[in-house]
Amino acid sequence: MTHIHRSTRKALQSIRRQLAGLALVLAATGLAHAGDVISVADFNLPPQDSQGWSILTPSTDSRLVYVDSTGGNDGNGQVYSPSSPQIGPDPTRPVGQVQAFRTLSAAAQHLRDREPDWLLLRAGRVWQESLPTRRGRSPSERMVATSWGEGPRPELRTGAQRGITARNPENQAIIGLRFWAHTRDPEGPHFTDYAGSTGFDFITSAPGNANQVRDVLIEDCFFRSYTNNVLTGGAGREPIVRFVLRRSIVSRNFKHTDGHSQGLYHAGGSHEGNTVATILLQENLFDHNGWRIQSINANNQIDHGQATIFNHNTYFSEPRNVLFQRNMFLRASSIGTKWTGGPTPDYVATNIVLEDNLYAEGEIGISMGGNTAGPRRFKDIHIHDNVFTDIGRSRPTNRSLSWGIEAIDWESGTIQRNLLIHQRTPITNTWAIQVRSPDETGTILIQDNVMANIRAGTGGGIVQLQHGSVIDDVLFQGNTVQTPTSSAVVSLTPGGYSFSGPNRYHTAAAADRVFRINGTNTSLAQWITATGDTGATTAAIEFPAPQRDLETYVEHVGMGSGFDDFLAAIYGQSRANWNPALTAGVINDWLRGGFGMPPAGAGDRIFAHGFQH
Repeated sequence: MTHIHRSTRKALQSIRRQLAGLALVLAATGLAHAGDVISVADFNLPPQDSQGWSILTPSTDSRLVYVDSTGGNDGNGQVYSPSSPQIGPDPTRPVGQVQAFRTLSAAAQHLRDREPDWLLLRAGRVWQESLPTRRGRSPSERMVATSWGEGPRPELRTGAQRGITARNPENQAIIGLRFWAHTRDPEGPHFTDYAGSTGFDFITSAPGNANQVRDVLIEDCFFRSYTNNVLTGGAGREPIVRFVLRRSIVSRNFKHTDGHSQGLYHAGGSHEGNTVATILLQENLFDHNGWRIQSINANNQIDHGQATIFNHNTYFSEPRNVLFQRNMFLRASSIGTKWTGGPTPDYVATNIVLEDNLYAEGEIGISMGGNTAGPRRFKDIHIHDNVFTDIGRSRPTNRSLSWGIEAIDWESGTIQRNLLIHQRTPITNTWAIQVRSPDETGTILIQDNVMANIRAGTGGGIVQLQHGSVIDDVLFQGNTVQTPTSSAVVSLTPGGYSFSGPNRYHTAAAADRVFRINGTNTSLAQWITATGDTGATTAAIEFPAPQRDLETYVEHVGMGSGFDDFLAAIYGQSRANWNPALTAGVINDWLRGGFGMPPAGAGDRIFAHGFQH
């Protein structure tokens, strides 16, 4: 009886693995039902022009309220309608002379709640006020706050106050504004002290309450030097619904006292079964968030804005139905994008897609795990077509580590077609992809990734596949792993891991030290015998242009040389000064080409002619 029981159990487990693997392959090739995976189409975005910018049109009964901090007058400011003769076809370019208000507070008195009214701030002007907003009528009739006239983004210098005053925005679009906590920015001329607040802090309410966060679009905005940006929709509250941040810059958030700081923090959870899209981040720049200066003693002190291991460009806790697409996550205090999930169904992180993003510096690229113990805490996770370069180079917390993609205790997911390159420092605590399972892992497909020029110590592995005894099925298929050092290419704890070729490996290590199994160095022949990785090769790998990096890219497009010039170029992006060659998707494709990878699927990307390859 015992023998039959064990055999049956083994057979059932094998069938389950095959079915799960088939489902992953179908998802990877696009044959699975399209509605199962979160996409841009789920977010009710307005129509876009040929360059990908939102087209917003007032309703016939919209109020148009203009503000000019130098030429306006609160005493005789006027409220207009789209049919007013001074307005013309585009409210942001009125054809006649409008009588603007001077202050935002006075102008806001004429905005109605739950109506499609517009607040228009004069381009190039400065206010020392937070942005007042109202809720719109519907996703197609939003309340709009935007700029009018020609010039740079209107600037709201909000000091120690929030950038946006609203807590429960709904049916709203905030377009083309600059928010600056100017009095807490030591790099600016207005610094007084570190007192500060959030750029925005949106929070949902209990189910049935009218105050929720729904259908919010923030586009072409700049948030600098705040303590945090926050989206809260967790236990006891309704979920966030269709919040979109696109083509915006979030930079240099930090704290001096009292807690942690992120570029964007989201608290989800307690929404088992929710299939509504929650958050889309698309084509944004998140740079240098969670810190102002490098940690002094590597002890996680935050005074003066020191980097800590708790601060990141984004931190999403127990999220559902989230899409990150073609963003840049640069120079994080610790992690580019951090994710946590809980051990019960209500708190499992579910339906997360990270697609074609660019990660540079910080200490860790993506951490999908950690914090909370428990099995199978991440379900339907898709990390694909992302690029990671020079992770760990700037050492913000003064730790010596460079980690790429971390997957801990997943139920299901895919890690596909990612490019991880250029760990060029003396750091030895290095890996490109790590799967581990302190509790229990289901099914993961790791396929067609390229890991190259990754330097590591001799005791680890560029790929680390751990805790095999509590893993159902992780398939490692068609990957390329190359290191110029004597590190093992893969460190394996056997169990639920399987290998399918061709996998290409190359290291400077001796022939009998290319792989590690249970901590023991092995040769290629021993590896194949132990793992069944019959397509594996260890010959030298030739890439078309392995010198490609961000520094050579900015030279390639004729905008300077070096990382500082790269940063200056991408910080200059706005609707008024948009260069598709400086977007993550185009940069990523150029980097991919240097390592023999095809371009990512273009989707709705707007290409720069001559720079897509």
